Amino acid sequence: METKEIIGRNPVLEYLRALEERSGGELFVSKSAHGKIIDTIVREAKQRGVKITWCEKDLLSRVDSSSRHQGVMLRLPPRARSPREEDFLGEVAAASGVIVALDRLSDPHNVGSIIRSAEALGASGTVLSKAHSAEVTQTVVKASAGATAHLPLLTVSNIAQFLERAKSRGFWIIGASGEGESSPEEVAEVRPAVLVIGSEGYGMRRLTEHKCDYMVRIPLKGNIESLNASVAAGIILYELLK
Repeated sequence: METKEIIGRNPVLEYLRALEERSGGELFVSKSAHGKIIDTIVREAKQRGVKITWCEKDLLSRVDSSSRHQGVMLRLPPRARSPREEDFLGEVAAASGVIVALDRLSDPHNVGSIIRSAEALGASGTVLSKAHSAEVTQTVVKASAGATAHLPLLTVSNIAQFLERAKSRGFWIIGASGEGESSPEEVAEVRPAVLVIGSEGYGMRRLTEHKCDYMVRIPLKGNIESLNASVAAGIILYELLK
């Protein structure tokens, strides 16, 4: 279940654009907020029949003590956004698409950034594990710039078991690893595929690695030996989806 309170101007705007008309919700706008994007947010809310409440900034600060709310908050009725796994895999396989699976990524900023890249570059969805993984919180939504409103997000109990089920549906499993033997270009036409990104400090679990058909490494030329997980995911996704 995703957070039902969306904060930040870009995330709120993207969630409003993804809303069906008359689906409920309430938009809170600080009386001191102004600018073109505020006008756009209010217009989108009116078009979708979302209730608009102009409020003091203090009300929003009680929800988020930092300034991340940027003067707006969208409160949505709670709803499960995860698709049914069987339907999800079937649709992506039929479209020869690419899914991003996150194995134990705990940094919400990295998770949000990967979701943002996945949606922007044309991935078909993101899979997260229930345990040892960042939940889809306000921080993740904000880091994704609202991409969580558009990209299917599937939560599973066990990533390795999910990969096995995906393989039974015809998916190839591509793991990102500094020890990989393939380059991103070499697997660019492998379809349908699941790209697995491991945790920030430890990479993917050994059992997850054993499920991979390809292990992909990004060739590095500098002195730094590794890339941030979200940067690596973006580079490989670009090669897979360009």
